[in-house]
Amino acid sequence: MRFCPICGSRVKSEKKGSSTIFICLKCGHTYVGSGDTVRSENRIQVREREAISIVESSVDTYKPLPTTIIECPKCGYMRAYCWISQTEDIDRDATKFFRCVRCGYVWREYT
Repeated sequence: MRFCPICGSRVKSEKKGSSTIFICLKCGHTYVGSGDTVRSENRIQVREREAISIVESSVDTYKPLPTTIIECPKCGYMRAYCWISQTEDIDRDATKFFRCVRCGYVWREYT
């Protein structure tokens, strides 16, 4: 059994004439070998990265979220948007986030 010199994964072999071609199952790297001598060929595919979308933080983004009655620590207003997110390990409780409807201040509450 042979392994890829690039990524270390197992390679499959194909017989072509008097030589054997080894193809990596993971990265696609190919190299030609006959007996103990090995000749390496690199095939690199360059993929373009997708554009990253930037989400603007506007009040309209939070309107579909539910609201609750809780006092904003910054302005004292008694209504805030709320959502829950798992910010730590799965064995920990979720974190509640709040965003004041009036001033937009965001704070969290650990349960």
